[in-house]
Amino acid sequence: MKNLIKIISLLLCLNILFSACTNGKDKETTDNSEEVSDVEGVTNESGKMGDGKIVLPYNKTDGLNPFFSKSYENLYIIKLMHEPLYSVDSGYAVSPVIAESINVFDNVATVRLRHGVICNGMGEITAEDVVYSFNMAKASYGWKNSLKSVISAEAVGQYAVDFTLSHKDIYVAGKLDFPIVKVGTADAQSSIPKGCGDYYYSKGTLVNVLNKEKTILLSPIGTNESAENAMNIGETDVFFNDLSDCEYSSIAGKSQDVLLNNMVYLGLNSARGALNNYIRNAIAAKIDSENVVLSAYQGHATAMKLPVNPESDLSGQITEIKTEGDSVLANNIIDRCGYTRYSGKAKTNGAYTLTLTLMVNKDNKFRVAAAYNIADSLNECGFLVKVQSVSYSEYKQRIESGNYDMYLGEIKLDNTMDIGDFFREGSMLSSGIDTKGLVATEYFRYRAGEITPEEYYEIFIEYYPFVPVLFRKGYVSVSDDVKLTLKQMPYSLYGGI
Repeated sequence: MKNLIKIISLLLCLNILFSACTNGKDKETTDNSEEVSDVEGVTNESGKMGDGKIVLPYNKTDGLNPFFSKSYENLYIIKLMHEPLYSVDSGYAVSPVIAESINVFDNVATVRLRHGVICNGMGEITAEDVVYSFNMAKASYGWKNSLKSVISAEAVGQYAVDFTLSHKDIYVAGKLDFPIVKVGTADAQSSIPKGCGDYYYSKGTLVNVLNKEKTILLSPIGTNESAENAMNIGETDVFFNDLSDCEYSSIAGKSQDVLLNNMVYLGLNSARGALNNYIRNAIAAKIDSENVVLSAYQGHATAMKLPVNPESDLSGQITEIKTEGDSVLANNIIDRCGYTRYSGKAKTNGAYTLTLTLMVNKDNKFRVAAAYNIADSLNECGFLVKVQSVSYSEYKQRIESGNYDMYLGEIKLDNTMDIGDFFREGSMLSSGIDTKGLVATEYFRYRAGEITPEEYYEIFIEYYPFVPVLFRKGYVSVSDDVKLTLKQMPYSLYGGI
């Protein structure tokens, strides 16, 4: 009987997260101004805090202010408490939430808001709230990178906001996924801002706005290791690991891979004479991304030779690129460039020799292994590549100064797959790339809607300013009581429970 009661209670909690979005509808006025405190509950027979409902890990040192939070645990919880202008699904398709429409003219994007979107306990969301939220988000850990190309926001009346962009970008709506809160409610790290999500916080619990009987318990944890321990001993129902520490461990419950938007790529210094666009194409052809995934990343990645997440709808709009190594094509390109004889152990064309260095941050063992894999592969077709495993400070300094041939890097792309930083003069990522060249200038024409994605990425693979290798995976583990019925997404982990 106790097990039956527990199952029923879990099913009730599951129904909350599948409920329809309540934007724009009148919600019960609720005061959710309490500051974050530890969970106040009792331990049931299963060892979980509370009454046996779903228990999520909560970083007690991080707080639930979305603009100060840095932990995965809390940023995912915040998604349940706040709603954005636009949301992004598992295919990175964009849908309006608080926004009604967007119009991009030159470098200004005008967003019109839906009328009657009610904030929990504080009335209607207006343009001033959006401007306030944007300014907080632009300086925050969670959104500062994705909002880099959005310069400022200005209210235009009560229900419209003008966003000034660094350049025309018809895809900018996908960047506007930051939480919208009421003016003045997010100034302090300890505060819990007013939002218009389906839940509000109260004494260690998330309470559903429309039905206070529907709750999600929060169990305080500290480090990622303690979050793992909490899952293993049954205190929490969910554990997420982005594998940034390169450590995969066995966790209680059911585990599922999550494809992240973290792209691992090979940076190429085009200022080095040997690395013209033809040789860059040979390098791209020779790299066996599938083998790098299996050997260096132990399967925790997906091969991709374009800067587009394989699960993105955008990947279906562009020409598919072979991700295995193509030795025949690579050798043909090298021969056509005149590299037909050897100087020592590397091929030469008389002017340049294919002797190159490949720099990698020694602190990331996945990338170090990948660097050696790539070097070995290139050495099979006439290159002599030496891997340089260096400290992060040296790695960063040498990239910024252009003192390298190749380097292996990683970048977390935003929802819109924006790679503009590779083509902005002065950006660290643009080191070694001709920011006045065709592949750079055409990129901004593509973002402006002047050419199609397919047209742009055809140019990209002709010049390969850098070579995408793969997109990394993390994993989520869920207790046996919780069903994973929806596909997990890197930006909305709890959308599937």
